[in-house]
Amino acid sequence: SAPEFVRSVTAEMMAGRGNLLPVSALPVDGTYPSGTTAYEKRNISETVAVWDSDSCIQCGNCAFVCPHSVIRSKFYDGSQLAGAPAEFGSAPLDAVGLPNARFTLQVYTEDCTGCGLCVEACPVVLPGPTITKAINLGPAEPRMLAERENIGFFESLPTNDRSRVDFGTVRGTQFLDPLFEFSGACAGCGETPYLKLLSQLFGDRLMVANATGCSSIYGGSLPTTPWTTNADGRGPAWSNSLFEDNAEFGLGFRLASDVHVQL
Repeated sequence: SAPEFVRSVTAEMMAGRGNLLPVSALPVDGTYPSGTTAYEKRNISETVAVWDSDSCIQCGNCAFVCPHSVIRSKFYDGSQLAGAPAEFGSAPLDAVGLPNARFTLQVYTEDCTGCGLCVEACPVVLPGPTITKAINLGPAEPRMLAERENIGFFESLPTNDRSRVDFGTVRGTQFLDPLFEFSGACAGCGETPYLKLLSQLFGDRLMVANATGCSSIYGGSLPTTPWTTNADGRGPAWSNSLFEDNAEFGLGFRLASDVHVQL
């Protein structure tokens, strides 16, 4: 499903064969497609997050703290489960006024770094000799094929309507699609959850005047980029100034935006 440029150029770079690409294969103006980290599927951890739908209280904490946007949540009408894969996880939505709604917490297994922040953030502790929560780390390999099928179905479900989501709460924000995903940041990164949250709250209206540092490496390196677009093909505007002047750089964004409104 990847675009032609990703298949013929980006994939070659990811495979370490970028030096074999002819100059004619590269963009004339230097622009690159965004949202390309979704095609990497790095599989760097032998243990990944595993959701227990029976004990989950649907608080959204795990999705909120996930540094790589690997944990996603959606609610939807129960009738849309027709044709769901056999292992697709689902539970009744814990909400008033939506009696037929279902809830799913989907883990993107091949993008998980196994950092364990989701387990730490989960408030549920099940009784037993060992500490078990509503989300735990488990072996990645046995889940790989089933989760690919689950993710495909999860992504086919309608995007949650922002007007029906209370994004003044942690839980509510996690029903909004992140437009920052699967970055190359370190496992357990403390910065990227905030970028992800900004992309959820402000979506394609977000403009980022990036300060040079970790955020410019995991956010703007090539050949892939974690900043992505929504279903309409729109996403955050991101740029980085190398001169350690991102406050002034961002002021320029603001002034330009004001002028556009006046035109």
